[in-house]
Amino acid sequence: MKNKTAAIIFSLTVTVLASALSVQAEDNKRETITLTDNVGREVELECPVDTAVSALRYNNELIRACGAIDHIISVDLNTAQDREYWGMFDPEEVIGKSQKELDYEKIVELDPEVVILPANGAYEEAIENLEPFGIPVFIISGYDTADFENQVKNIGTMFGTEEQAQKFYDYFDDKLEYINKQLEGVEKRKLYIEGTSDLTTIFPGDPMYNMVEYASADNIFSVDYENVNKGEVDPEEVIARNPDVIIKLVTPAQAMSGTGLYTPPTKDEFKTAYNSIVTRAGWDEITAVKNDDIYFMTQFSHGGAGKLVGTCYIAKMLYPELLPELDPAEVFRSWMEDFQGFKNIEGHFYSGKDLHD
Repeated sequence: MKNKTAAIIFSLTVTVLASALSVQAEDNKRETITLTDNVGREVELECPVDTAVSALRYNNELIRACGAIDHIISVDLNTAQDREYWGMFDPEEVIGKSQKELDYEKIVELDPEVVILPANGAYEEAIENLEPFGIPVFIISGYDTADFENQVKNIGTMFGTEEQAQKFYDYFDDKLEYINKQLEGVEKRKLYIEGTSDLTTIFPGDPMYNMVEYASADNIFSVDYENVNKGEVDPEEVIARNPDVIIKLVTPAQAMSGTGLYTPPTKDEFKTAYNSIVTRAGWDEITAVKNDDIYFMTQFSHGGAGKLVGTCYIAKMLYPELLPELDPAEVFRSWMEDFQGFKNIEGHFYSGKDLHD
């Protein structure tokens, strides 16, 4: 009996020691790495990071595309609201409503190794509130098209998923290089892009601005916009600037303000948006309306891959004959299925011609 007890004790001791050695070995694989975030801060992190919390759907999509979503233990409500797309996250256990409204008690309770926030969030406040608890804040802005390469590589390094991150980057960089090559020296077509709210648009410095620039579009409000209210554009100003193409963003009525959902709006919602544009007083004189060069993207769809999905669609909408090898529908399919692990879903993109009764 004593021999049997001793054997059991010995076996348990070996198991505990083996487990401890395994943990120690894993810790030894980690190293302190300094990464430069989206606002130029140099942040030291123990990499690969095992646990993190992250706000902003665009950030979480980039992280998932880089193969690291399993390391995210909580997100914001704007992300978690989409139960089909983000079913692994509990809306009752979020780190706040959005990147601008954070629940610091919850973050401290979760004790992540890093908090990931975008530049348009309350990151300075978060740094101040979380520093006493030794929780670093790292800025990733998933909407920042111009910083796509740096952010994807940061995610790969941070979570130890460099190979997948590089594959992801290469896919979209290839599309961007093709667009640049094909459209080099081309006379740019004039574009008016309207947000989900009527008569809202974008100016230089806005999150969507580079998405449009990278598509070689001539945004009609890229100049002489100082006296224009982007939150309520004078419709006469759009008439005067006479865009060749109009692109309107649409989001489902049930989506939280400023967000999109995996399930697209109904076709009737797109038709309502189309009819709103073509029946505006005087807009029948705009070139885009005359030629029915009007297109629609959802708030969900255009933001994929640092808004490069949107760039591909906009470029094709503007210059279809010059981009014969660019298939934005295939880009969106690859984004959804290859990099997000979800079934491709139709109904996020329409042309005005698709919406005629």
